[in-house]
Amino acid sequence: MTVKAVKAACVKVALPEAFSLPRKFGVSWGCFTQGAFYGVDAVIAEGGRKGIRFRYVLPYDTIAKRYMAEYKPKKRWEGYGISPTLAEALYELAENHKIEIMIEKTRYKTYYYAVVDGVRIEGSLCYRESLRGCISEVLRRVKEQREWEEQLRRQRIREEVLNALTEWYFRCFGETPAHPLKVAKRLEEYHALCQMRSAAKREFGIAPMERALRGAFWWEGEWRGKSMSCFVTEKRAVCKVGEKMAAFYVFDTPHGVYLRPEIKLVDDWIKVAHRGDDS
Repeated sequence: MTVKAVKAACVKVALPEAFSLPRKFGVSWGCFTQGAFYGVDAVIAEGGRKGIRFRYVLPYDTIAKRYMAEYKPKKRWEGYGISPTLAEALYELAENHKIEIMIEKTRYKTYYYAVVDGVRIEGSLCYRESLRGCISEVLRRVKEQREWEEQLRRQRIREEVLNALTEWYFRCFGETPAHPLKVAKRLEEYHALCQMRSAAKREFGIAPMERALRGAFWWEGEWRGKSMSCFVTEKRAVCKVGEKMAAFYVFDTPHGVYLRPEIKLVDDWIKVAHRGDDS
């Protein structure tokens, strides 16, 4: 036996003036349906505009031909969409905000929610709030979500910058910085140290660590009748003497900074800086 579904005819019933939301959407009547509200006769009014849809189920007294005065919507029934107050609030906000109504269906349930400026607003919101209170609550949630997203964005950018600085520092100095944030705050200083290290490696074949570079300086002069160019660090200097390379010990005395050849047979002391010299 085959049973064909027959769609019930819509018996139009005018909506009362009190229901302002349907009227804003151009809906002034609903379809009367027997037993539509827990066995009670009711009028179903549906409408939508600007991405907002609503569904009212209003108990109706067919004998008195009026809506039941004691009816007050208190909760959302599955399939009835978002709360009427939220729908009305979204309508008010639609002029200045991007509004969408989303429906997600699972095997057992259908979920309705709104998306305001990219922020999800659950359809169960505003069942007991006033219209003004609902609008304020929606805007508050949008603002809080935006602020949270902005914090995440800044944190992500901060992490990306520090990771990039850590990688740059490692390439330059051959080690991982203990305090990446310190490098970020004094980047110009670290860049200068990096250039100094690159020059020392290129000219003298040495690659001092950051700490040694902070006290390092260049010195040009003569020694035993030959031109001399040195890269002087705290404890050791590497110099070009003519066409050859030579290593020197560094001595920081009360009278100045001196170099002495590492060759034991030579005991020359070469003054390369005065005490307190900024060089």
